[in-house]
Amino acid sequence: MASGFIEITNKQGLSATLLPFGATLAKLTFPDKEGKNQDLVLGFNTIDEFESDTQSLGKTVGRVANRIKNSQLKFDGKEYKMTPNNGPHYLHGGPNGLGYKMGIGRHAPQSVSFSVKANEQEDGLPGDAKIDVTYTVNDRNQLIIEHHATCEIPGLLALTNHAYWNLDGSEDVKEHFLEMDSEEYVEVDDTFCPTGAIRCVKGTRFDFRNRKQLKAFGESENEILDLDNDLVIARKDPPITPTSNLRFWSQKSGIELSITTSYPVIHLYASKFLDCSGKNGEHYGANKALAIEPQFHSAAPNFENFPDVSLRPGQDYCQEIVYTFSHVN
Repeated sequence: MASGFIEITNKQGLSATLLPFGATLAKLTFPDKEGKNQDLVLGFNTIDEFESDTQSLGKTVGRVANRIKNSQLKFDGKEYKMTPNNGPHYLHGGPNGLGYKMGIGRHAPQSVSFSVKANEQEDGLPGDAKIDVTYTVNDRNQLIIEHHATCEIPGLLALTNHAYWNLDGSEDVKEHFLEMDSEEYVEVDDTFCPTGAIRCVKGTRFDFRNRKQLKAFGESENEILDLDNDLVIARKDPPITPTSNLRFWSQKSGIELSITTSYPVIHLYASKFLDCSGKNGEHYGANKALAIEPQFHSAAPNFENFPDVSLRPGQDYCQEIVYTFSHVN
């Protein structure tokens, strides 16, 4: 059983460092346009720092990622109330969520899997789950995250990875470019919790169908970006395999990250409230990075028009996130 940092690599210079605690992506390096390795995710130097982190850097979060409205829900006719940890809401599975559990690690040169169990007595959510999170690096310069789970008691499951991405080491990511194939976004209230409404991105600052720099999301260049929303992935009928659901890149480093996923939305959080000391003592502040979180709709258990995130005995939870790294022209 591995308990320390685990590194998986390919021959092209892509390297991912994982940690069993929280099934965490602790480090991701890839050569920039000059051939110099860049660490593309925020994190810490030591295991102790990851274990005391409360801002989910690189962690697998759940059992229900993102917010549950007013820390309460109804499941199979029963009311559940959790202890709030984000204003009035319950965020990322709370203080006993997956991000604070030690997984059992198994690894090969290019792949590592972590297994963890969760139940109502630990996190307050209905049901239980046996969860496997597998990270794989391949020779196409891809990092693949696979989420698989089963249960014995009916409950809820909606995972994501909470890595914060900065592709050039800059003080903030306002100069980074973003493009996403999304025609709708999930409306939120002033506490950043969904209202249940899904709105069209056309004519709004949530329209990233044509590339734009993140700073365009704000009204002025010096404004702290408050992006903290689900963008709904556009699905075609009949279905086609997209080259990417989202592209994020830096002209400074020349590094591009593209993402495809089986999840229905990607939550984008521009780290407005980030405030901690990270790798090599660097201060991580507002807009230092963009958390890109493929997931089910935030607060899905609270709204009937959002996808069902129940998991029942005999069902398999199988979802995938594929990160592809390349260089922009």
